[in-house]
Amino acid sequence: MANNLNYRLLALPIVVIIAMLGLSFLFSQKIQILKKEVDLIYFGNFVPVHKLHLIQTKIINKIDTNKISSKSKKIISKDWKEYNKQYKTISEKIILKKINIHFNKALKTNKKKYYKVILKDILYLIKHEVTSASVQRKKFLLKYQQMQNYLFYSQMSIIVFVIILMGLILYQFLQQQRRLSLLNEQYKIEANTDGLTGLYNRKYFDTIFDDLTSISQHNNWNSVFVMIDIDFFKQYNDTYGHDAGDIALQKVASVLEMSCDRDMEYTFRLGGEEFGIIIFNASVNYVKTILKTFQDNILQLHIEHSSSATKMLTVSMGVVLIDKTTYKSSPKELYISADKKLYHSKENGRNQYTI
Repeated sequence: MANNLNYRLLALPIVVIIAMLGLSFLFSQKIQILKKEVDLIYFGNFVPVHKLHLIQTKIINKIDTNKISSKSKKIISKDWKEYNKQYKTISEKIILKKINIHFNKALKTNKKKYYKVILKDILYLIKHEVTSASVQRKKFLLKYQQMQNYLFYSQMSIIVFVIILMGLILYQFLQQQRRLSLLNEQYKIEANTDGLTGLYNRKYFDTIFDDLTSISQHNNWNSVFVMIDIDFFKQYNDTYGHDAGDIALQKVASVLEMSCDRDMEYTFRLGGEEFGIIIFNASVNYVKTILKTFQDNILQLHIEHSSSATKMLTVSMGVVLIDKTTYKSSPKELYISADKKLYHSKENGRNQYTI
């Protein structure tokens, strides 16, 4: 579930960015189409210029004769009217109104001097049309470039915003996942740990103890299970109280944990005043050294116990060796064997271990 959510979070900014790029591409295409249309309009502005050139040519060709025929005047008049029908601004209409007077006068009088005036007017109009078209196109190109820049920076801003937003969302998600992971680890620790002593609990002991023989046999190891019991602990609780008993359990657990601090050495609280040790791949001499050190450290705690023969709190232990002779033994058989050896230690004066 978490992996699927991770993929979705990673996919989301990619999808958003692709969508934004797609929209930007479509918008760019529209702008390009608009530019082409404006270019057509720009070149379309040369249509009236073409008309003016036709009129100019016809007048020049006929003016040398000092007289333009009625047929030519009709053609020139028609071309002029078509030119006038083109879109004109208010200022252009005012100019054309004056030129129309010259034009009508020239056609009416059919005199060369008036046609020369018209030619000057036509040259002016041609220059005006070309200049106007060029200025309008420059203005559009400027706006077009501004629009392109606006689109680019908007696109980049959106992408950066999306990346930052998704980064924050992803960061918060990862932080939440980290907290959940820590809580999960804490839960696992609490689920497998005894609340009072901090050692592994009986549930975790059962998990490892059930596989003790199979792991040892698979690796051809000699392993050990030690069952530990605090001597006369019921009497200790009766004499000093349960609070003192809890403190004593914590101190014994602390010493036990310090005594077995290597890899493949596990310490447990099995319940009440009972503790356990499982050591993988250990020799008998090594186990004896650990147990002797553990006993000495317990005595060095100097926990008073008036009901004990030593007047100090002590422990008794039963040790089971797991080797080739016991690989086929069941967990229950091993546990019973350790319990019997623990009982033997108690019967023989306590404060000792039996292997």
